[in-house]
Amino acid sequence: MQRSNTLSVIGWTLLSAIAPGAAHLRAGRRWTGAVLLTLYLVMLATVVVFVLVKGKEQLATLVLDPATLNVVVGVCVAGGLAWPALVISSYVVLRPGTLARRAQGVTAAVAGVLAIGMIVPFLLLGTKTRAGDDAIGDIFKEQLAKPVNQDDPWDGRKRINIALLGGDGAASRQGVSIRTDSINVVSIDVKTGDAVLFSLPREMENAPFPPGSAMATRFPPPKNFWLPPGQGRGSGDLLNSVWTFADLHPEVTGHGRTRAGDAVKGALGQILGLRIDYYMLVNMWGVARLIDALGGVTIHVERDICYGVGRADGGVVKAGTHRLNGEQALWYGRARDHPGSTCAGGDNSTRMRRQQCVMNAMLSQLSPSTVLLRFNSLAKAAKSTFVTDIPRELLGQLALLADKVKSGRVSTMRFVPPAYNPAYPDFPRIRKVVRATLARASAPAGTAKPSASPTASPTASPGATKKATTQQTGVSKLSSTCTAPQSG
Repeated sequence: MQRSNTLSVIGWTLLSAIAPGAAHLRAGRRWTGAVLLTLYLVMLATVVVFVLVKGKEQLATLVLDPATLNVVVGVCVAGGLAWPALVISSYVVLRPGTLARRAQGVTAAVAGVLAIGMIVPFLLLGTKTRAGDDAIGDIFKEQLAKPVNQDDPWDGRKRINIALLGGDGAASRQGVSIRTDSINVVSIDVKTGDAVLFSLPREMENAPFPPGSAMATRFPPPKNFWLPPGQGRGSGDLLNSVWTFADLHPEVTGHGRTRAGDAVKGALGQILGLRIDYYMLVNMWGVARLIDALGGVTIHVERDICYGVGRADGGVVKAGTHRLNGEQALWYGRARDHPGSTCAGGDNSTRMRRQQCVMNAMLSQLSPSTVLLRFNSLAKAAKSTFVTDIPRELLGQLALLADKVKSGRVSTMRFVPPAYNPAYPDFPRIRKVVRATLARASAPAGTAKPSASPTASPTASPGATKKATTQQTGVSKLSSTCTAPQSG
């Protein structure tokens, strides 16, 4: 009988942790138990109804809103205090004092461990929420001049164009401005999520700037962006040095925090004939930390990739499908040809494709469970990885747009040799191809529009079965070179 009472006290105490009021009802405290259980059920029902009524669109906005995150932290603090107290209260009303001394010790120990254990989920959620809020605040520092219109967040725009840049910053290059060695612009249809990724070679020369801008005044046409030897890092007249110059010369571009990104946006807008709305720079060496935080990424390596040839820290990423750590994945994307080496790294066009593979592998292999389990390390790595002028107020809408892109049609257009000569870029031709490509991308699935240029790229087909044709123009599916071969 004593054993039965001991198990009963333990069982009802455990049940009270997930169904508050159950132990009180068992102990005859019917009014208190009914109130506790009713409040708990109402709270659960409210959460369920809120999720169903608000839907994914509004939830995404709320989750990324600082006020919501502050509420979550407050709820975690309150829950971390209230729930253990509720467990202890439930244990006490079961009158453990009527048990034998040994049974009292056992049940008290179980109740104490359970009470302390109930603090853990609230503590973890609160800590992760605060870390996420801090990381988001550190990365997305810009603010909109006016509140976001939730009914029309893009102010009537049909497409949003975002520059996606890969920087070469590293711990060994402290005090040296980065170069943008990966240069892409993604143009997204805000209604359908259909997207086109335009890739430009880092070595493109003589980039133009918007008329009347500070950079256009400093580098007027027809010569456009050009620096004499010794005035720029590496070859000063290359597209990947625009960020470097703007960052190091605030007397030309102004002292604004986004001056380097604004200069690159201006150049890309003139090259492609688009309005570039925002930029996101990803520090490629920071990506290595992100990949390590994710536990690595699985990539199909087409052939042996040599890196660090002639250096003590050099090595080889072997051909085949591997789980690469951050350093290996980074070198897979960045390795280049080295004379006399036994395996090739590839030219700039090949490197561009591999870098896209790494980013696509990260996104496709990122799961909610991975984010939850590794959130703090991801947030810490993200702070040193991203630089952007995207306002925080738009994050919720961008999250929804990214979700549309996942199920939309995605195609790429690479302005690379031999079809396009980066040393003598034909900007009018590039802009013409961009217009034709976007016109085709905006056409309903299954329809075809006449090409305004024989070099325009075909649009990929929908969803998981989408395909793209590889042509001399550099059109390719985003993950085509790093997807593992399918058996059978």
